[in-house]
Amino acid sequence: MLAVFTRQSIYISQPLKRCIIVPQRLPKSCLERSFIGSQRWSSQLKSPSLFPIRPHYHNESNGSLSKAMQRQNNPFHKFGRRLNNTSPNVIIWTVIGTNVSVFLMWQYAVSSYQQFQDPRWLKFMMKNFMVHVDSVSSGRWHNLLAASVSHKDTTHLGVNMLVLYTMGMGVIEAVGASRFLLLYGASGIASSLAHIGYQKYILPRLQKQPLPQTIGSLGASGSVMGITTFFACAFPKATFLVFFIVPMPAIAVVGLFAAYDFYKASTVTYGTIDSAGHIGGAMYGAAYWFLRVKPLLRAGRWRV
Repeated sequence: MLAVFTRQSIYISQPLKRCIIVPQRLPKSCLERSFIGSQRWSSQLKSPSLFPIRPHYHNESNGSLSKAMQRQNNPFHKFGRRLNNTSPNVIIWTVIGTNVSVFLMWQYAVSSYQQFQDPRWLKFMMKNFMVHVDSVSSGRWHNLLAASVSHKDTTHLGVNMLVLYTMGMGVIEAVGASRFLLLYGASGIASSLAHIGYQKYILPRLQKQPLPQTIGSLGASGSVMGITTFFACAFPKATFLVFFIVPMPAIAVVGLFAAYDFYKASTVTYGTIDSAGHIGGAMYGAAYWFLRVKPLLRAGRWRV
């Protein structure tokens, strides 16, 4: 995964087209409370008249306010609101901390095997924190998600967490913490399923000669690709600094990455990069924007 970088203040920059301008006649207290319900960090917003768009659930076609109120009292909705009222830094660093914790577990497992010839921890990590071709058929469904927070290599972890932090902050501020976490998890699951499908059904038809058997796949690259693709679809003109030097539009960077992954997967180039997993995560991120968020924006059902 190539490192890309964008400013954290992207939610008030030019690419944010889908925002509303609050009429000036609204009282100041209303403006302060309207930014996703958070009073802990809403003061960081530089322009009080620009807000990310959030779902507006009580705009029902039948005008039933009671059903909307019942939905808001749902425990899951209450938990989601509490997440959305949490600082984005807390959310993003919690996700990064989870990835680092699993990375340390891998280091302990490898160290135990190398120093004491004890393979128990290593077998445990390979069985539960890697997605295998037989993960679904053997009933280890948790592997689909657990693999998205699992890294065994320091460089792999560092690059993924750097991109996650730069992209994740903008996505959290645009759609909220609860939907960011769902996007991360769902993109990781889509990436794992894409890996299984590619290894089991597509690769045998493409390869012309036997290749070394893949043990499994792990890493947050699929989730990061999903988040980055969603961000690029929502803010296509946002500027990414590739290698922190070359400025490019977000949609162009994601398009080049996707094209490269398609090329690697179709030509069956052997390596350590799971191109099929990247494609699966990117497809989910794009589908979430085009099939879920964008239609609701056009229908006027996503508001502050």
